[in-house]
Amino acid sequence: MEEVGTLLQNGPHLIKRILRVFSAREIHRVSGVCRTWQKYAGLVLKERRRVLTMIVPRYYNHYGPPAPPANVDNPEMKRFLRDLDMDCGVAFMFEGMTHVPSLDRPASIAIPPWTPSRRVNVEEIISCLTPSSVVIGALSYEGLISTLASYPEHRHIANDCLSAFLVPKSLPEGTHMSHFSLSLTQAEKVVKRKLNKATFAQVFQWPEDQPAKCIIMITTDFVPTQVVRKLLRAIRVLHDGEVALAGGLGEVFSSAFSPENYRPSAYEIDDDTDESSTMPVFGGLVFGGENVRAASLVIGEDDRTKESVRERLMELKAKVEAWGECRQKFGFVFASCIRGWELFHAYDVEIAVFKELMPDIPLNGMCTEGEYGWDFPLPLAQPAKKSRRSNDAVLIRTNSFAIVGFV
Repeated sequence: MEEVGTLLQNGPHLIKRILRVFSAREIHRVSGVCRTWQKYAGLVLKERRRVLTMIVPRYYNHYGPPAPPANVDNPEMKRFLRDLDMDCGVAFMFEGMTHVPSLDRPASIAIPPWTPSRRVNVEEIISCLTPSSVVIGALSYEGLISTLASYPEHRHIANDCLSAFLVPKSLPEGTHMSHFSLSLTQAEKVVKRKLNKATFAQVFQWPEDQPAKCIIMITTDFVPTQVVRKLLRAIRVLHDGEVALAGGLGEVFSSAFSPENYRPSAYEIDDDTDESSTMPVFGGLVFGGENVRAASLVIGEDDRTKESVRERLMELKAKVEAWGECRQKFGFVFASCIRGWELFHAYDVEIAVFKELMPDIPLNGMCTEGEYGWDFPLPLAQPAKKSRRSNDAVLIRTNSFAIVGFV
C-alpha cells in the first residue's frame, strides 16, 4: 500500500514527464484519456508556447574533425517542427554557429571553414512547415543566449543549437503581434519617405488602429548604418519615443519574405535580381495592443562594473513590477560578448544578473557585433548631459534588453 501511495503522490509529476517527450500531436491524442491527462496536457503545451530551445548536433568539434551536419533528420528537430506546426503561428528563431575564441585555442589550430553543410538547413526546415507557420530569425556566429531552467546555472551562452521564441496562433484578447521582413531595397525606399502610421502599418504588417509597444529587429551586417539609423529615428518620432526596442546584427532568414508583399506603387521596387532586393536583410517582431506592456534598457559605456549593471537591471525590474500581475512575461536580449570579456573577463555577467533578479522571465537572444536599442520610455527631448546611448539606437559593445508582458 505504501508503494501505491507513493505512486499516487508522484502521479502528476510522472504524467508531465511522460508528456514532455511527446510531440504536440501525440499530446493532443492522449489528452482524451481522462480529465487528469487533459489537464496536464494543457500545462505541458502551455510551457512549450513560451520558449523552446533545441540542441542539435555540433557543426564541428573545437579541436577535432567536423561532426555530422545538423539537419531535420535529428529526432529533436522533427519533434520541434511538429510542435511548431501544431501550436504556433510564428517562430522567432536564433541559430548558433560554433565559434572558437582565439583566446581558447592553440595558435596552431585553425577554425574549419564554414560551409552550408555545417549549419542547419533553414530552407529544409521551412519546407517541412505548412503555410500557416512562419519562421523568422538570425544566424549568430558569437553564440545564443537563454535563461531556460534546463541550462546549467553557470552557462547562459551556448553554441550549436537553435533557440526559438514560439508565438501561439491565438493570442490573449487585447494583445497583438506581427512579423516583418524587408530587403535592403525596400528599406532604402522607406527611409526616403516620411514614415507615418499608414506606411508603418504596411511596412511592419501592423494594424493602423493598434498602438505599437515593442519592436524586436535584426539586420545583416552589410546593411548601411545610416539606413538603420534613419529608420529607427523615424520609428521613434512616429511613436513619440514611447516604443521599446531591442535588436542586433545577424544573418537574417525568413519564410515569409517576398518582394511581392509590398506594393510597387508605394515603394517603387525595381525588378532587380541582386540580393539587395531579393533577400531579407531586416526581420523581426512587433508587439502591441491595449493589454501589452513593454520596457527596454541599454547597458552600455556608462555601466562598467557589476554593481552598475545590477543597478541598471534593477531599474528595468522596477518598470516590469509596475505593470502588476501579467498573464505572461518574456524578454529578448542582444549582447556584445566583447564588452563582457573586456570588462569582466566573462561573457555573461549581465545575463546572470538578469536571471538572478527576474528568474520568472524567460530571456531569449544572441550575441552580436552590433546592437540596437534605447531606454524606454524615452522622451524625444534629451538633456545635453545625457550620453549618446539615449540619442542613437545604433550601438556597439552594449547589452540591449526588451521585456514584454500580457496583462
